[in-house]
Amino acid sequence: MAHWWSTDDITVDWLTQVVGVVDGFSVEPFAVSTTSVTVRVHLSSRDPSCPATVIVKSARPDHTGSDEPFRRDHLFYSRPPALALRTVAPCLHAHFDPARREFWLVLVDAGPVRHGNELVGLTRGKAHLTVAALADVHATFGRRAARVEWIPATEPIDHRRLGELYVRFVENFGERIDLRDLTVANRIVASIDAIVAHREQTSAPRGVVHGDFRLGNILLGRSGSDRPITITGWQGISWGLAATDLAYFLGTMDRSMRLDYGDTLITVYQESLSDAASGSLESLRRDVRDNAFICLVNVLVSWSATDPAPDSDELWLTLFGRACAFLTDLDGSRPVGAARSVMTYVDPTDESAHPPKPGGEWNETWYLDVADPAAGIGAFLRFGVGPENPDGWFALAVSGPHIPTVTVTESGFDLGRMQSVRTQTMSATHVPVIPLAHVHVTVDAVGAAYDDPAGVGRGVGGRPVGVRLDLHWYTSGDPYQYDLTRVYEIPCMVTGSITLAGDGLPTEPIPVDAPGQRDHAWDGQNWWHIQWFWLSAHFEDGTRVHGVDIRLPSLPSISMGYAQQPAAPLLALDKCRLVDADTDPDQVRAMTFALEPGSMTMTFRAVAQAPQRTQSVRGSVSVMPRAWGEFTRSDGRRGVGWVEWNTGSPNL
Repeated sequence: MAHWWSTDDITVDWLTQVVGVVDGFSVEPFAVSTTSVTVRVHLSSRDPSCPATVIVKSARPDHTGSDEPFRRDHLFYSRPPALALRTVAPCLHAHFDPARREFWLVLVDAGPVRHGNELVGLTRGKAHLTVAALADVHATFGRRAARVEWIPATEPIDHRRLGELYVRFVENFGERIDLRDLTVANRIVASIDAIVAHREQTSAPRGVVHGDFRLGNILLGRSGSDRPITITGWQGISWGLAATDLAYFLGTMDRSMRLDYGDTLITVYQESLSDAASGSLESLRRDVRDNAFICLVNVLVSWSATDPAPDSDELWLTLFGRACAFLTDLDGSRPVGAARSVMTYVDPTDESAHPPKPGGEWNETWYLDVADPAAGIGAFLRFGVGPENPDGWFALAVSGPHIPTVTVTESGFDLGRMQSVRTQTMSATHVPVIPLAHVHVTVDAVGAAYDDPAGVGRGVGGRPVGVRLDLHWYTSGDPYQYDLTRVYEIPCMVTGSITLAGDGLPTEPIPVDAPGQRDHAWDGQNWWHIQWFWLSAHFEDGTRVHGVDIRLPSLPSISMGYAQQPAAPLLALDKCRLVDADTDPDQVRAMTFALEPGSMTMTFRAVAQAPQRTQSVRGSVSVMPRAWGEFTRSDGRRGVGWVEWNTGSPNL
């Protein structure tokens, strides 16, 4: 039998037909599966509209099995224009001719990405984005259900074939399979007809089903990527019970992460569906539970289609164990995941630096602020390490209505576990005197003063001034650990002094006694290229509010935060959404946020500007407009605090 058309058959003439005028090209390996080969093609062209790179997917030349995966891939990428998806690579050209054994897809290249890997795992933030991406696909198809008759129905499970696959799996792995997993799998395989019959009697929502929604079919965007999440592997697309995709993703996660974070991911999925959600959160949890068995089925079917190899054996044995653990937890009347709780625990040892995770996108930052209207001064300090400044960076800004904006920036130093900085022009220390209760910060540096704060972002040199801080952050509320990513926030009262030395500056130290905030973030992902709107506020009645509205380039917005009232339980916010703003590229003058629960709005008016300018080791620059000022709640109560706008462009 003749070989399938392959990426080895790419020529300049072929590229010119499917992409446009091409003068030359080179091919870079991208991914290989049991049925297909995917490459990145670098193009050279005299036509400025020609893309620099494209992704080309084709059948494996020696593929001898069914051509159904190629037919479904072609169907999906040839879908109607109205079904444009923000989390799937746009298709420039799709072709399928089984008689001529030709199949190819030419896709828009998202740029720098990392292939998902179940054995490596993913951070909570990436898991959040992945589930939101799945919901976006389901919602897009759900809103146009009448137009998807071209999607084939999910095929029924053949109990006899499943039994044969299971026997082969057990024979292949033998004693490497945990006996507890065998007990679970025996019961599921023996009862598959009854389990499926029960599922089919439910009124669970139908929709598009990816069919193999796990980390191995996810591309994770890196700095400079067009999409934070790209879903691939659509060869098994069908129309069936939408909850099977979510159930399979949860069932292939590391068990400890699923137990800690699984229920939060179900909530994220439900909220990301927005108006396309057809049931309650409880009904969604039930649907996930009813479809959990599909994890075991998919593992057996997918394993049977792979070529035997030591690395793939480890993958499928791991996924088999995770699927059985998922079913065991459900049978034991345990929740799909641990329920979200606002009574969060922060480990005191997390005040220190953490060992970097592999993957090249490790970030760890410490942040502290204070706003003192009575003294007419505000300050923030942020320092840490990241993929664009792996040796460390430091940013400090001091501002007020009657003083210039003063900044101190440094990079390229060894931060160390004691969180201290020493260079030729500055020294700084950050000492957790009592972990989670008291931090002492000192800074002695030569900074730059700007009468026009816009000069900070534009890189205009300010006049040199002396800067000295001696401030103490004392915890005044409950430390709060987010479940999206490894970040804790601590409301504080701040005391001490700030001294500025230079022309037009106060001659005496400025005493500080005012509310502030501090946080510590560490995670294996690069957030800096994403746009967000952030606030930290302290109100006259003692309430502390912190929140962030994250705007993603191809996913639904994410918002989160908390509110703390004196002598009351901490309240996690379901929504903290920016609804109005008065900004320009250099400053934030006003912002209004809507918060839920409570149907409350908070309006911020700037008193003083303090933008943050960060330059990477490559020379690229990020400018983050920041300001401190007054907050007014919809109930009339007033407060003070900080806001920031990470523009997300230019990318760091």
